[in-house]
Amino acid sequence: MLALRGKRERRSTLLDRYGQQFGYVMERHRVEAALMVAKQDAERSAESARVAMIKAQTSDRAKSEFLANMSHELRTPLNAILGFSEIMKNEILGSMGVAQYKEYTQDIHESGAYLLDVINDILDISKVESGNLELAETEVELSEAVGKSIRLVQERAQDAGVKLIAKPGDLPVIFADERLVKQCLVNLLSNAVKFTPEGGKIEIRVSRLENGDLSISVADTGIGISEEDFDRVLSPFGQVESAYSGTYEGTGLGLPITKALIELHGGTLTLESTVGVGTTIALSFPKERVLEPDG
Repeated sequence: MLALRGKRERRSTLLDRYGQQFGYVMERHRVEAALMVAKQDAERSAESARVAMIKAQTSDRAKSEFLANMSHELRTPLNAILGFSEIMKNEILGSMGVAQYKEYTQDIHESGAYLLDVINDILDISKVESGNLELAETEVELSEAVGKSIRLVQERAQDAGVKLIAKPGDLPVIFADERLVKQCLVNLLSNAVKFTPEGGKIEIRVSRLENGDLSISVADTGIGISEEDFDRVLSPFGQVESAYSGTYEGTGLGLPITKALIELHGGTLTLESTVGVGTTIALSFPKERVLEPDG
């Protein structure tokens, strides 16, 4: 009887052990199956994200290419309008006879020039977004670049009753794309003139930062920008809407283009502003682009 009882107990123990092992195996299979399902879900999600990203990139590329092609198509006839209106405005081929015609021709030329500026802005931002804008780097005499930029906006500032003050300091030579550097400066100065009321002033300063980078800043006493609008004004077509909305013409591309161009040089754009007090925008070129004088 004792032997029979011992056999039954051993059999029960073995059954319990096999039952536990079977339970572990089933639980393992269940976990593995759950992990496989989770893995498949993750792979499907990753594939969906990849497809969505490709679609977005394709859409952005198509948009940029369309804008570039559209801009080129518009610039050709517009240049003809500007050329012929210039000839008529200056009466190169003879008098138009009626003074009012000359006034109309002046209006046509000015409107065409403004439209060309808008088209050029759209073309620039499309080049930047599509990655097709390359730097034509050379040694840039910063004193000449700053001087030319100031001269380009000087008349506009005088007409607006805004004083331009240049405090360039000791100007070095930098290794950069000269055309794009001047475009950045003209964009900042034009923006400052546009948003500074009569009697205000604009200062342009050039200085070396503690880390060796070169800073070019434009400070105005204009309407200012609220901090919550900083991201918007640095985004394409993001001109701030305020009590002044509708007063100022423009696409809102000046600052985004300038930001993109300075970043293309490896630099940064910083914005400081107080509503009703003014705005300071600084471009920082990395120290590696500043060419030290020999000796």
